[in-house]
Amino acid sequence: MSIHRFTRFVIMALALSWSALVLAADHYTGPNRDENGNIVPTPKGERCVEETPDMRANHMKYLLHKRDETMHRGIRTKTHSLVECINCHVTPGKDGQIARISDDSHFCASCHRAVSVKLDCFECHADRPVEAFSQLGSTFDSRADKVLQ
Repeated sequence: MSIHRFTRFVIMALALSWSALVLAADHYTGPNRDENGNIVPTPKGERCVEETPDMRANHMKYLLHKRDETMHRGIRTKTHSLVECINCHVTPGKDGQIARISDDSHFCASCHRAVSVKLDCFECHADRPVEAFSQLGSTFDSRADKVLQ
């Protein structure tokens, strides 16, 4: 490979890399995103049940443990409950609407899409806070807590 072709190749590679970084940064930055581009809504509580780095690394372990406790032992508590995570972290956007799991702005979807992890929780579980179901009418309200817990 001649020096001219090599120089041209390096310039093209740098230009493509720079373009990819600029486009990625533009897509993932905004007022409600962290440095990794993940959606960071204002939670309703004062603090999470675990520290943020721990939850990012271990939330699936907590959810699976909670599932086993609930399904196999009948123990129901709010700590590490998927329902409580959704109730606290899935908050209305600036337009007042609560994002669905199919939206990029959903709390869970933003991180999971970024790391290419399939979310199957919401094939059975609700992707919105329990309070969102109050808009469906009083017939549903009386069963919402039992169904979604």
